[in-house]
Amino acid sequence: MFNAATLAAAAVLALAGAPPAPPAPPAPPALPSWTAWDDADQVIPASLEWSIRPTDSKDAPGQYDFELGYRSEHHSSQRGETLPASALPGLTEAQLASAGQPVTFAIRHDAGEFRCKGVVGQGRGLGTCIYTANAAFPAALARRGVSGGLEPYQQFELTMNDIGFAYVDELKREAYATPDTTDLVRAGIHGAGMKHLLAMNAAGYRFGDVATLVRMRDHGVTAHYVTALREAGYSGLPANDLQRLRDHGVSTTYIGELRQAGYSGLTADDLVRLRDHGVSGSFVGELHAMGYDGLSVDQLQRLRDHGVNAGFIRIANQGGEKLSPDDLIQLRDRGGRR
Repeated sequence: MFNAATLAAAAVLALAGAPPAPPAPPAPPALPSWTAWDDADQVIPASLEWSIRPTDSKDAPGQYDFELGYRSEHHSSQRGETLPASALPGLTEAQLASAGQPVTFAIRHDAGEFRCKGVVGQGRGLGTCIYTANAAFPAALARRGVSGGLEPYQQFELTMNDIGFAYVDELKREAYATPDTTDLVRAGIHGAGMKHLLAMNAAGYRFGDVATLVRMRDHGVTAHYVTALREAGYSGLPANDLQRLRDHGVSTTYIGELRQAGYSGLTADDLVRLRDHGVSGSFVGELHAMGYDGLSVDQLQRLRDHGVNAGFIRIANQGGEKLSPDDLIQLRDRGGRR
């Protein structure tokens, strides 16, 4: 972020007609990201800092990477997203494209707004924002059935992460349990906001409560992941199975490798078990190539656990015989001695 002296110097240059050269802000992530740390001393910051730059994505012409955040001794939060200049009322493409000039604009959300000022030029900009809460928001939220009351800092977090009426209404439309204010704050902080909610719904998943939606997000169960699973033949899996598959590194590539080796229709438990025991697609493929088809999950696991690999099988089967999986395991356990 940038200090007040940097901002003041840039503003003077802009007003004097000299093109400012604001330092390039750090490149934001390709997708929105949120980081925050819980702390007993949660204090609404007196000001926040913003930066903007043209997005690096070739698929988003006319879009900008915008960051808003703050850092204090006990707490930190950062929000980044890709958006058009028109999403920031008061800021225009012409201002961004100018040689350099001071600007003021607003970021308005249901829970509150950020009134911002700073300097833009040559497609980039930086400055500071002041937060103002929407005094009517807590009562309006309660009328929608959201319980728990709303502390000032919670409302600030909801503003920061743009969790508002549309999000609550979408939860209702998707038949989620009515959240409380803590649920909403966690959803925002953990990146389970409107974009994630809609994406999961489009992928065929409605988890029923915000806590589960957040848990799936935390464990990397994204819309892309569940869509890939569905295309691999695994649709309608319970949330716990989705989490276990993701936690244990079961990718759709791994599922495809097993299928290619003749193993389709495996359960989530089977996939997790094989992955945990190091039964790779290449291992199963090598067994398949040597005529060991139709082995059970238990047999595959035992062969791998006992160190029976393709090289050992080739040596063991010299002479034209084909040992059974049990015989191979016994021979391997005896150090290859018959």
